[in-house]
Amino acid sequence: MKKIYKLFALFLFAGAMLCNLLQTASAEEDYPTNPIKVIIPYAPGGGSDILTRTIMKYIKLPNSQNLVAVNIDGAGGMVGAMTGLNSPNNGYTILTHNPMDVASYSLGGQTSIPLWKELQTICWVVDDYNVVDTNKQSGWKTIEELIAYAKAHPKEVKWGVTGAQTVNMADTLRLVKALGLTDYVTIVPYDGGAASRNALLGNHIQVETNSNADIRSSLESGDAIPLLVINTERVQSLPGVPTTLEKGINVTTSKPRGFYAPKGTPDYMVKTIAEAIKTVVESDEFINLVQGLGWDAHFVYAEDAMPKVSGWVEELTPVFAEISDTKN
Repeated sequence: MKKIYKLFALFLFAGAMLCNLLQTASAEEDYPTNPIKVIIPYAPGGGSDILTRTIMKYIKLPNSQNLVAVNIDGAGGMVGAMTGLNSPNNGYTILTHNPMDVASYSLGGQTSIPLWKELQTICWVVDDYNVVDTNKQSGWKTIEELIAYAKAHPKEVKWGVTGAQTVNMADTLRLVKALGLTDYVTIVPYDGGAASRNALLGNHIQVETNSNADIRSSLESGDAIPLLVINTERVQSLPGVPTTLEKGINVTTSKPRGFYAPKGTPDYMVKTIAEAIKTVVESDEFINLVQGLGWDAHFVYAEDAMPKVSGWVEELTPVFAEISDTKN
């Protein structure tokens, strides 16, 4: 009799396991059943907005579903990031962001939550680059001309950055120090790349550090003049512009752009989204299109992205600590 009970219990257990497996398989097959909302943490017209809306044109999710963009800007992208973090982890809300900005929110003391770890990385899709550029009104064509003018006119030059506690700010302060301009220029933070670009074109600032994608149209029209690329090597879209490394400046932080999900989002949902995005990013049409927008298409899975972010966080932690000490 005991053996019969054991066999019966084993049969019930196996049946339950099989039922769970079938339910999981069915859920994976059915997902998604509704459009997936993508939070863009900046105002319309910036790099994150342009990239997301570009991918949306090509994305093919299972069951004929698509992505729906929602702009939630504020605090240099942090408002949108926190909204993404606190969204339901049901696979129907994701976030697009720059991993280095995500890391900067805790490095800069804006939050005690290490968002770069708490948000679930889905993938990275392109490499972007920060560029130091000026406007036509300045008349500068080289970084040396900027340096000479700033030193001859102390505090007259205003230098825009995207955010007060971001990697953009940290790298700009390091760059300004390396150029010997700490006491000669005034740093002005803006809430996103589009706002900084508009301030430059209106001559409210005379120089800025902004992403290549955010200022691409201004560079192509000649309204903005690139002076320096923050990178280890020259980029395809700006072959005539020197890099920080060429100038002997060890400030070369990369600026990839990617997608995140709220922590705890089921793995099969994250994988479904990642694979759909990967198909787009690796297509010839998308590669050629984003190159024209100032990016290099480069798909990276979460497991390969996270070690890189950890390394950057370790490198930049003392830089942000120094910024905090200076402000105090």
